Amino acid sequence: MSEQIAIDGFEFARSGRVLHGELAVSRLGRLADSLYSNSGRIDYALSGEVDEEGNFLLHLGIGGVLHLRCQRCLGEIEYPLELQASLMLVKDESDLVGIEDEDPDVDSIVVKDKMEILSMIEDEILLDLPFSPRHEACEGKVVRASPFAILKGRV
Repeated sequence: MSEQIAIDGFEFARSGRVLHGELAVSRLGRLADSLYSNSGRIDYALSGEVDEEGNFLLHLGIGGVLHLRCQRCLGEIEYPLELQASLMLVKDESDLVGIEDEDPDVDSIVVKDKMEILSMIEDEILLDLPFSPRHEACEGKVVRASPFAILKGRV
């Protein structure tokens, strides 16, 4: 996927289309601060449907491995991605009222124009990332002397 792909979400869902491919992690610019390395590729699959109630849905699957930066030692953490997201498309914010309570596994999104696939993928990955990624047993843990240690012997 070298160029940006944009879809008409409603038409994509209405026609039951399927789109899949891979993209370089280096294209996910908003992730840059969390990454140890932007090497690697992410696989994705996007499918559309209209459910029994007439709701327009997009289903997004994302797989791959990200190389995150440990917030404790600043080393590398391999973070496997296995994401599944369902998005209900609505035309107006007023359509969102009451939708969130219907199905907690489906997120709703207001769609006015074309939807950029790269942005959608990056949004879902950002939502999945841990707030502060760390190794469970961090070997490079920085131990700093207490600034009050010098006062310990004085009394």
